[in-house]
Amino acid sequence: MACFGCQPRALRLLISSTFFLLLALLVSSDLIPDAMAKDRLPVVGVLSFFGKSHDSAWDRLGVQPFRESLAEQGWIEGKTVRLEFADANGDPELFAKAAEKLVDRKVDIIMAYSAPALRAAFAATRTIPIVGADLTTEPIAEGYVQSYARPGGNVTGLFLDAPEFAGKWFELLKQLEPELSRVAVLWDPAPGTNHLDAVRSVAGSLNIMLQILEVREPGDIDAAFSAMSRKTQAVVILPSPMNFWQSARLAELALKYRLPATSMALEFANAGGMISYGLDTTPVFQRSAAIVSKILNGAKAGNVPVERPLEIRLVVNAKTARLLGIAIPQSIALRADEMIR
Repeated sequence: MACFGCQPRALRLLISSTFFLLLALLVSSDLIPDAMAKDRLPVVGVLSFFGKSHDSAWDRLGVQPFRESLAEQGWIEGKTVRLEFADANGDPELFAKAAEKLVDRKVDIIMAYSAPALRAAFAATRTIPIVGADLTTEPIAEGYVQSYARPGGNVTGLFLDAPEFAGKWFELLKQLEPELSRVAVLWDPAPGTNHLDAVRSVAGSLNIMLQILEVREPGDIDAAFSAMSRKTQAVVILPSPMNFWQSARLAELALKYRLPATSMALEFANAGGMISYGLDTTPVFQRSAAIVSKILNGAKAGNVPVERPLEIRLVVNAKTARLLGIAIPQSIALRADEMIR
């Protein structure tokens, strides 16, 4: 039998070239990718305002519930799924670069937490599925989805009804101060105007004058309280990632200026603020993980219905009320899910 090495050089080159050509065709065929796909973990890009090193509460209240909920559905980080984190490091202006980073890395899904994150993700891609957890935007009006039942595009997730919250905030403040007529509103423009528009509408129907104070960064918060009218009777803190992050400072200043205040962030009342009426964030992260799981299992984002978070809680800090000389009405005490004494 003639050996390979004994063949003429030209023939050996032809055989070698043919071998490598066949191998290349195999690698590019549908046979090899199926095997390789088993080794490649799907990647979920997590786009957020906070970085893991930026705020420990983000990891405790957000990342951990998300991971745990994914794991319960079989998506275990490092084993069946990989998480790729990108954040704005506390600066809304950095969201575009963070979103583009995830798109460049060809993640399979983008999980966008907050209105600025979702806005940046949607601007960066119309093909990668996006799951939004946006508590300040109306998704149909913003053009993210065609309907709640059938979103139709590459976006689905959890969204909130802003007008409902605006009405409740003023209802609670009116029960504390029946003669309420002047309210300061702390507004971070980053998420948009949805909650601000709702607050203006409700205040107008109640003949309450508003003083709108913009807070774009932590340093603006002290200036906003200093700029409040002497006739201000209460404060409404509109939701945003920055205001959530600054809950403790906001509570401290509201007490310093002896003003009853309300916020959507439950952490506000826990930090010493008067009233929090808003969402328990843990179920929001858990539900967002459930939606991500559906898409990882093959569902199209456009076919996954938009959800509205339902875990709304009223937390009242009775200790702060006593310090401000305010008696908590029975109507509020009976409705409260938690009274901090």
